[in-house]
Amino acid sequence: MAADDLWILGIHMTKFGKHPGQDLVDLASEAVAGALADGGVTMADMGVIGAGSLMAASAGIGQQLQKQLGQTGIPVYNVANACATGATALRVAAMAVKSGEVDMGLAFGVEKLSGAGLLAGGSRL
Repeated sequence: MAADDLWILGIHMTKFGKHPGQDLVDLASEAVAGALADGGVTMADMGVIGAGSLMAASAGIGQQLQKQLGQTGIPVYNVANACATGATALRVAAMAVKSGEVDMGLAFGVEKLSGAGLLAGGSRL
């Protein structure tokens, strides 16, 4: 039977900016490490990861994050859903917890749009 209550234990967000010295995995790792610290938990406590990235939808960003943080062996669901990508990643983790599949789950969303050709950067007349 699914539990009625679901708690978000920790959150964190990287500062908005271009971050030329960091890639997507670096940005995600910073946010995830901050969220884990905020919640007083570790990656070893997680039973599932919902990983959201629209621009890198096929890059396996969740698995890359696992490798960088040194935690593998748990299911990762990479999702892409336009402007709802982060919310979809959260839903993946929430549903795994509510179903009783896992006790704790991790969700994150990450994008790096500088250099993606989406910003005119002063070239407009």
